[in-house]
Amino acid sequence: MKLVSLNGDNTELIINDSTVEYRGEVYDIVIHDGDVGQAGHISTNNFVVKHGQDETLVERFSNRKGNVDKYDGFRGFMLIRADQKMSVLTGWESSEDFEAWVNSEAFQNSHVKKEERVKNQGSDHLESMPTRENYKVER
Repeated sequence: MKLVSLNGDNTELIINDSTVEYRGEVYDIVIHDGDVGQAGHISTNNFVVKHGQDETLVERFSNRKGNVDKYDGFRGFMLIRADQKMSVLTGWESSEDFEAWVNSEAFQNSHVKKEERVKNQGSDHLESMPTRENYKVER
């Protein structure tokens, strides 16, 4: 599927059985809940994991609370990995559904407080702050 960012940059997301091609690289699919391939909007958080911390993060994402899964318009969740690089992809029916999630109390409680702590104190698990990207899906 073709992904177009808000600033017009294009990339592709090709979902295979156990891998994805994303931003010109091949990643292993670690977790895939729902169906990201049916989304009209994809949001990504891309990060580099400190050496030896990847399994800790995989476990945390495996045990995630699932607030997002119950939100209107949610289509799927995917955690992908290539060496120390990881990306979390969430698929949404529309950009409006994603924005509603970002503006929700559930998102604020699960993301904003953690992001502020990482900005101020750093992270035991990540090399630097994750980079968030949003894409419209074109078929």
